[in-house]
Amino acid sequence: MYILDEPSIGLHQRDNQRLLDTLTRLRDLGNTVLVVEHDEDAIRHADHVVDLGPGAGVHGGRVVAQGTPAQIEASPDSLTGQYLSGGAASPCLRSARRPANRAIRIVGRAGTTSATSPSRCR
Repeated sequence: MYILDEPSIGLHQRDNQRLLDTLTRLRDLGNTVLVVEHDEDAIRHADHVVDLGPGAGVHGGRVVAQGTPAQIEASPDSLTGQYLSGGAASPCLRSARRPANRAIRIVGRAGTTSATSPSRCR
């Protein structure tokens, strides 16, 4: 049995596909592979998904939906299903956005500075 907790974190998309191929090979060899993951490709690649929620921490912890990725996508109670179907944006992406009044400052090795305007950072 293999248990992995968010193995795709920090991987380049090319490496993410390698990870999924490796997990498939482990499964095909007869192993049980349990993966805790938020990556859309990994969820779509799964044989069976257990969606816990409806929120995090004390607001979650119950099985909201389970089944194939297609069954999760069709479940009206599943936030993951809504995300997979395109009906809802990922709350992780929304929380990662910077406030609009901020800019990124980049300092080059020669000491030159360039700044991007906040409108281009959105």
